[in-house]
Amino acid sequence: DDQPLFIGQLPAASHWLVREITQSNNSMNQFHPSKVYETGSRNSQRQYNVTDSYSWSHGAHQLKFGVDWRRLTTFVNPIVIDEYGEYLTQKAVLSNTAYSAGSISFTDANVEPAFKNFSAFAQDEWKITPRMSLSLGLRWDVNPSPTNLIGPAPYTLNQITNLATAVVAPENTPLWNTDWHAFAPRTGLAYAVHQAAGLETVLRAGFGVFYDTGNSQGVQGFTEGIGFSSRLIYSGVPFPLTSAQVTLPPPTVAPPYTSTVYAFDPNLKLPYSMEWNLSLEQALGNRQKITLGYIGSGGRKLLAQFAYYPRLLGNPNFSSSGGAYVTSNKAASDYSALQIQYQRSLSKGLQALASYTWSHSIDDASSNFDLFDQLLRASSDFDVRNNLQAAITYDVPGTYSNAFAAAVLKHWGVDTRIAARSAIPVDVIGAESINTATGEFEYAHPNLVQGEPTYLYGRQYPGGRVINYSAFIAAPSGVDGNTPRNYARGFNDVQADIALQRDFPILEKFHLQFRAEAFNVFNHPVFGSIYNLLSYGPTRFGYPYSTLNNSLGGLNSLYQSGGPRSLQLMLKASF
Repeated sequence: DDQPLFIGQLPAASHWLVREITQSNNSMNQFHPSKVYETGSRNSQRQYNVTDSYSWSHGAHQLKFGVDWRRLTTFVNPIVIDEYGEYLTQKAVLSNTAYSAGSISFTDANVEPAFKNFSAFAQDEWKITPRMSLSLGLRWDVNPSPTNLIGPAPYTLNQITNLATAVVAPENTPLWNTDWHAFAPRTGLAYAVHQAAGLETVLRAGFGVFYDTGNSQGVQGFTEGIGFSSRLIYSGVPFPLTSAQVTLPPPTVAPPYTSTVYAFDPNLKLPYSMEWNLSLEQALGNRQKITLGYIGSGGRKLLAQFAYYPRLLGNPNFSSSGGAYVTSNKAASDYSALQIQYQRSLSKGLQALASYTWSHSIDDASSNFDLFDQLLRASSDFDVRNNLQAAITYDVPGTYSNAFAAAVLKHWGVDTRIAARSAIPVDVIGAESINTATGEFEYAHPNLVQGEPTYLYGRQYPGGRVINYSAFIAAPSGVDGNTPRNYARGFNDVQADIALQRDFPILEKFHLQFRAEAFNVFNHPVFGSIYNLLSYGPTRFGYPYSTLNNSLGGLNSLYQSGGPRSLQLMLKASF
């Protein structure tokens, strides 16, 4: 009806957005105050899976061989028009002069992506001695790039070594050549050091290699990629756009390219991780045990996707609005963790589980997608150094001679859970720009200001602390400053939950249970996302702009950490 469906101020940006979406299947659309919108869609999916295994026992060996073949297809209905208007100031909204307005179609023709995966394995469970067991295995994974059952496969570039001369590859060129060398060895050892009842000691160790498929990136070209989408972008026009302005040309791969090309290194290898662990489990009587462990992993040949604008390199095959997202095996990661766990099985109404982990996650890219930064090795975006989890359940005991007292005071139980973790990193960004030498979109870190504290403390700040704007100064244009990636930290996450329950044994085989649960029972505020661009200025930079649950997805405390106190009552009948 040519009317704007949503007008709202973005919580993490300084502009306004108006957006209207029309779909060919007339499904309901949901709108949220963010630049990312979800749209309903009636898509059908078919999966074929064939698995088989053969086991053979021979002396102290338990041998097993198997295969696993999967074929997954999804029929996708198109989104015909995604119409948006973007405003830099409130005055521009009131005068209806959009800084940028556009009309975009996603997957203009129906597509049916197809994914095929094949795996084979062999393993041996070897009982070396009554105290020692050894597991040996080898897995082989083959994951070709996705195809399209009812049309062309997503388009890629003919080469990525020189984007100044790159062109779209011929139709149905594979996104990457199939990797036939994804062999994953695995081994595990268990040894009973001490076997006395109630004092058992068990040592365990393991190592394994695990491959990913790469399909999360491979599917992008089906929706927003060249040949599957079409767009027109305007500046300084009112919104909504006119019928003529939203009339899009059919998707095309003819130059100059106006849509994004999702390209891949043709010699892409499957990303993989090496994982290893060592643990010592000690029994403390018949119902308690404590476990000490070390866990490590290393991600190698991880996929990293960078945004480029080949037009800036003099490539005439790209328009000023056409970009290239290039994926290759550039990233790596490492993780180490020390863990301690105490566990008490149910005894005299008491059951407990507590664990503490000290860990460090390091990488040079914490996401596979849309990397606007150099590969800088530092703590991961999700690095949590300290993590404490504890849970206790207690059935309140009591024997009462008085019938009324017994009816009121018996069959009560209490469940408690405490979760506490340290803050995750905040990457301080000084400037955003396009590298004219490479055509790559980049973030640049600022320089540190000597003598200025990283944080300012006080009750006037949300959460009692703010990242100090004066501790940083923008580096010269085109220079990445000396502030390390993920230099600052956000806020700790501490939350306590409690539940009180009462059983009513009405008949021998019929019980009622009443349960009252309180999540974040102390209503402790936990802040999430933080303004991390220096361009926000001293009034906003370093301040949080959402609670943790909203940063994680917006659910309340029943389902997500970091939300306000939430209460829940339940009555359950068992028979």
